[in-house]
Amino acid sequence: MTDRRPRRVLRLAALALALAAGGARAAEGVIYSGSAYVDYWGFLERDAGERAPQGLAPAASVRLGLDVNDDLTFQTKACVSCHGVDFETISLDYQPKLWLNVQLGRIAVPFGDFSNRVDPGSYKTGSQPLIYDMGRMAYGARSAMNLGVLPLPYVDTGALVYGVRWLGERLQLWYGVYGVSGLRGSNDLDWMAMRSTPYNDNNRVPSGGARATLSWSSDPGSFFGDASFGGSYTRGRYDRDATREYEIWGADATLRFGKVVLRGEYAARRTDLDEAATGYPFALVDPWFEKAGFYAEAEAPLGKYVSAVYRYEELRRKGTPLPGAAAELTEDSRMIRHSGGVVITPATALFVKLSWEQWQTTDFGDFQTYHAGIGGAF
Repeated sequence: MTDRRPRRVLRLAALALALAAGGARAAEGVIYSGSAYVDYWGFLERDAGERAPQGLAPAASVRLGLDVNDDLTFQTKACVSCHGVDFETISLDYQPKLWLNVQLGRIAVPFGDFSNRVDPGSYKTGSQPLIYDMGRMAYGARSAMNLGVLPLPYVDTGALVYGVRWLGERLQLWYGVYGVSGLRGSNDLDWMAMRSTPYNDNNRVPSGGARATLSWSSDPGSFFGDASFGGSYTRGRYDRDATREYEIWGADATLRFGKVVLRGEYAARRTDLDEAATGYPFALVDPWFEKAGFYAEAEAPLGKYVSAVYRYEELRRKGTPLPGAAAELTEDSRMIRHSGGVVITPATALFVKLSWEQWQTTDFGDFQTYHAGIGGAF
């Protein structure tokens, strides 16, 4: 018989990376990890603060992976955040080959590099990027910007087929294609509906997408460190009658130079509008709108216990505002945000985040916010 133990070790290692970017612990056939974080979001300008979910917010999660047999793994993740308590993912992962695997159930859909770093312990800033914001965004109400391009984590019911291929000794290609229920809404997307039961499809028309990432491994201690480049795409119909489409695409890159890590991502979405709806504030010339943006980020250590981060980002919405939209919202609305901060690690698995944000908007004025949070991971 073929000795399957080496492959089992590889599978457990891969599962540990998938479950958490931070530490994960493993027993025989079991891997578990988790984190807890509390963030305070404050505003220096009162008017802006009254139109955003400022104050304290929790973010906690527990992940569990069970090795059912040599080829099958059960995974689940429970979380507590601003949208409530939820079993975020529950899935089976069939892994017979490195180059061909299947995951099915309620899965975390792979879109963008940030989908691998959605827990607060896995990113340095006090907030998520605007293009992926999940509910902690100024003027992010449905009557205004309606959050970003694709709030993460994007969790959906369906199946993912994925694999890994080595292209020589240093290049590795990860690829995946999936079919899921798809995003929901009526006239624009309804993000809270994605977190509400039932989780079944609202229009019986599956959505699909794909992601690929090319990674390069450097020599240990090399100034030019590891690098990765990725691309993502998804498309589907979001309304009950399956007459209106959405299409989302993105690209990302991560580079390491010495101890400095550079990241950047771009994402864009085109969403069909309901031509029969009444109450648009402007004439509906094009029956769709576009939302797009990007961020560029740099991380660097400032010693043994402190690291610094800076992020520049933009988010833009182009198209006629929806009926009932805020009076300030125009046909071409843009946000720019500068974020700077530090992360302090006073003890193992414990971290403190302090950050400041400068917002510049075309429709809602300029204002400043700050974050102060504390969390831990195991």
